[in-house]
Amino acid sequence: MKKDASSQAAWALLIRGVAEARTEAHRLRHLVNRGLKIAEASDQKEHLYAIAGDLIVGMPKRLGVLERVLDRTSYALSVMGSEFFESRLALPDRELVEEAVKHSQQPFPGSTKRSSAHKVAARYLAKMAVDSEG
Repeated sequence: MKKDASSQAAWALLIRGVAEARTEAHRLRHLVNRGLKIAEASDQKEHLYAIAGDLIVGMPKRLGVLERVLDRTSYALSVMGSEFFESRLALPDRELVEEAVKHSQQPFPGSTKRSSAHKVAARYLAKMAVDSEG
């Protein structure tokens, strides 16, 4: 029983940690975007890029890497955790979750539903464009 409780606590801590880190990365993304807009609109744009161009260009790229790592880790935890938690739930609870998830997989209003292959291809093309720029 003690090992089971410890395992539950470990899963909860891992999931919480990744979720909190992803939230902070999202907040950083907003700050970085705000800084980029300020730099682009500044009368001193040339000077800003001369003294901090590596930060202005590098920060969004590094943040993008961080976001992808956190998203990948979150996805891995959800896949691995699904088996763990599914085995712990009673059948009525599993059915409740499956029904709720089934309905939540519908696209958000105003969004277009895209296939996973399309999303992967779009990310690959975006990466290739970034790599070819510098």
